[in-house]
Amino acid sequence: MSIRPFAGIVTLSGSAQPLFGTAVTAAVTPPPDQFSGNLGPGSNETQCTLTVTSTKGFLPGDRVAVGLTAAFKPGIVATTAIPDQGMVKSITSSTQMVVQGLKQSHAASGEWCVLNDSVGNVHITPVSLSAATYIGNASTVASTDGSVADYIPSGGTTPLDFESVGASQPMQLSEFWVLGSGTLVARYTQI
Repeated sequence: MSIRPFAGIVTLSGSAQPLFGTAVTAAVTPPPDQFSGNLGPGSNETQCTLTVTSTKGFLPGDRVAVGLTAAFKPGIVATTAIPDQGMVKSITSSTQMVVQGLKQSHAASGEWCVLNDSVGNVHITPVSLSAATYIGNASTVASTDGSVADYIPSGGTTPLDFESVGASQPMQLSEFWVLGSGTLVARYTQI
């Protein structure tokens, strides 16, 4: 196991955002397999360049989930809205990465690229929070939402730790969403 930081000090936007992700900023459609002509089962996984706000925190080999905000609501997402899955093959710039395995088209706004690795621990340290900060397992995270798992009060400095039950029951990074204003640092332990 190794401890891995994500993107250094993260600035919260005041809106719900993934703790381990970034916004997609340009539309992309994965090319079809050159032999089968499609992206269905049995086809080769093709690669496409995904443009995002920042590639900071992503590394080649990372599993990612890409989809609309509404796709990140565990247990209540329609089968047709499940986030697309892929693997980062390379980071080509501060805003572009090559991802292999995506099967759906993605829009230039309203979509996210989120780490989707299985982890044993998530640790969040407040740096400077100017509002109460809510951490939940869905993109709907808010003070009155049922997805809230914990919070840090405005100006709070006490770190939060989320532990899995063990290697047989890991947590998914795509299920960590945050709502607040200010800055924090997040890290996780890989399994």
